Amino acid sequence: MKQIFSIVLFFLMLFGSGYSQTLDWPVKRKIDLASGFGDMRANRFHSGVDIRTGGAAGEAVFSPVEGYVWRVRTSYEGYGKVIYIIGNDGYYYVFAHLAKFIPSIDNYVKTAQLSSKRYFVDLYPPAESLKIRKGQLIAQSGQTGAGAPHLHFEKRSPDNQPLNPLSHGFSLSDDVRPMFTRVGFKILDDTSMFDSGVRKMFYDVRKTESAGKYILDTVLHFNRPFGIMTDCYDLMRPSGMKRSVRKLSLYIDDQLYYESLFDTLNYATEQSVNFEYDYGEFVEDRPKVRRLFNDRWNQFKGSKSPNGSKGHIGRKGTDNPGVRSARVVAEDCCGNVSELGFKFIYGPAENIFHLDSTITSDSGSTFFYFKPIREYKLFGIDSVVTFIASKNKWHASKKIKTEYSDDGSLICKTSFRIRLGYVLRLFIFTQSGGLIRDNIYHGILDRLSKSAKEVVATVDDEGLWVDILSTNKGASKAWVKLYNDSTLLGIWPARMFNLKNYRCFIPPSPKLATITKIEVVLNASPDYKSVTVENFHAYAVGYGQRTIKTGDRFEVSFEENSLYKPLFIQIKTNKIIRKSALRLNSDHYEILPEAFLCREEFEVSIEMIGELPKNDLSGICWLDKKENKWVWLENERNDNTLRAKSIGGGSFAAVIDYDPPSIKNLNVRANKKYRNANLPIRFELSDTLSGFEDDRNILIKLDGDWMIPEYDPETFICQTGPIKSLEAGEHHLAIVVTDRVGNKVEKYLKFWIRAKSKKR
Repeated sequence: MKQIFSIVLFFLMLFGSGYSQTLDWPVKRKIDLASGFGDMRANRFHSGVDIRTGGAAGEAVFSPVEGYVWRVRTSYEGYGKVIYIIGNDGYYYVFAHLAKFIPSIDNYVKTAQLSSKRYFVDLYPPAESLKIRKGQLIAQSGQTGAGAPHLHFEKRSPDNQPLNPLSHGFSLSDDVRPMFTRVGFKILDDTSMFDSGVRKMFYDVRKTESAGKYILDTVLHFNRPFGIMTDCYDLMRPSGMKRSVRKLSLYIDDQLYYESLFDTLNYATEQSVNFEYDYGEFVEDRPKVRRLFNDRWNQFKGSKSPNGSKGHIGRKGTDNPGVRSARVVAEDCCGNVSELGFKFIYGPAENIFHLDSTITSDSGSTFFYFKPIREYKLFGIDSVVTFIASKNKWHASKKIKTEYSDDGSLICKTSFRIRLGYVLRLFIFTQSGGLIRDNIYHGILDRLSKSAKEVVATVDDEGLWVDILSTNKGASKAWVKLYNDSTLLGIWPARMFNLKNYRCFIPPSPKLATITKIEVVLNASPDYKSVTVENFHAYAVGYGQRTIKTGDRFEVSFEENSLYKPLFIQIKTNKIIRKSALRLNSDHYEILPEAFLCREEFEVSIEMIGELPKNDLSGICWLDKKENKWVWLENERNDNTLRAKSIGGGSFAAVIDYDPPSIKNLNVRANKKYRNANLPIRFELSDTLSGFEDDRNILIKLDGDWMIPEYDPETFICQTGPIKSLEAGEHHLAIVVTDRVGNKVEKYLKFWIRAKSKKR
């Protein structure tokens, strides 16, 4: 019995909460990580760690375990040259972006490449045919596939799912605490806005004198369900590369509210990265913003809330009103901990104070009497000040005095005759340092003298925003009316932020499938005269399959599952007069918003004019505004219509590729004699637009024999070499490269290998 208990204890230690066996890293140098496990990538998690190799290729790579090569793959993209080993411990180990394999693996790969006449191979050697010893050299690091020189390393579970190496057997030296830079807040209901008129906002946090302690100085007020986000990262050394933090824990009033742990991943749910992180911040090159709340699209199992709230604060009355404390604890794999603390006020959706009565004296002074809600004592009110609106600002006036009593009653006294056009609002200051802006209680007119001066309508990944600019000296109710041609689709109230600015947020819905006109009314009645937004078109998509054609030659098609959630899109056409000068074969089209989340790619199509030779050289491109260049999409041509797939909005056009690929700096010269019978062949290969579909676009032959074309699209280096030593004498080299539209460059030359001199 004692022996059985010892065996059970051993397996619990081995496969329990962590991996107890310490393993050697696959490189001998001091480990310095460039990227961490769970970092955000486009539409996926980073499933391993990136080990820095001193900015150069050629670092020796060793196997941490005894086992055998399960898989080996070569490609111009992704992992480049990669080895997968199954260890005798049952785990998978992955080594990617390699420069060279050891001879036994290299010979196996090259045999398959020569047989198929393909550089791209994905091979599964016979089980245990390529055995590997623990500590055996297996490859040299490189930069094949993507990125600067480094080694991408993974450990996977026996069912081939990613594990965090740092919590599964691999340790490193790290005494640097995680860093916080900002904290964010996101409205989680369908229609509300913060007092600043947005649905998402961020605040900088401050590091205190206490080690690892950060605070937010501002005490914020919330009266709608919201979620918390943190902009934080982990370092191995003060000047090292930023990585995602392994564990984040959110506490509300010292109770665990939400937790996110990067210890394991699952390939089936890797798109959940778009909801574990904030996608909008990722698009803006801020890739470390983590959400501490969940939604129905996030299937990542490492995030959970013990109280069932999913991290939604204030959802369905689950949180009591009052002053609350929040802590976010960040912990890395080495036990270094940092903490961000702040307070916030959570209150009901209605005002804290309700206007009970108004009395105007003979002298013209006005007295406003207020009664508080039942929970008013929970907010720790210190003082209340009445602010008056003036253009686009709120300010306190010495002519208005506000008295707050211990019983919660409130009297606001004006020492001047207050007209109906004066807009007043209560600003409630709390003992915790917070500010609660109660809703406007005076000054809303039935009718304004002027209609709206300007109306701007925009769409983002959440909905339709209508901004209204007024030049009136007073305020009124504001209404937004949406139409499809002459059919009224609905009326929505706009929120007044000051005398000049009103704003309305409208989420998508099936009844708003097509919007062609917006009207804005500044009046108590929405039937009053309005200001119309002309030439506005928006479409609600995500309610099933839908194709939108703008009336010219551009079309967008969404399938049933293209989107995670419905959204509004706009399609704008920019007419191009001198298309040929810009190498365009169409007008320029915009899909707005420029960034939105897709579950699957959607289709864009452009119909070209006539049967012209340039049509064969054309393809739909997306404009990379950061790099200011067109990016060729995967195109198909059906009759005279180009079709391509996209994962987001932005600018699109049919662009003409007139230019053939370019071959430069070939190291083998025509008619030259070389002593090296194993002469390497190396040159720079690039293309200006359509690029290369795959390895079959590059053909290299030596004396009529197919050569293995190894190409790096980032460095533009293409190289190959003879499989066996060349005989002395004349040899013929042919290089033919074709881009996606058939533009071709050819290079033919002959050279000589000198005969070896006889030894005397």
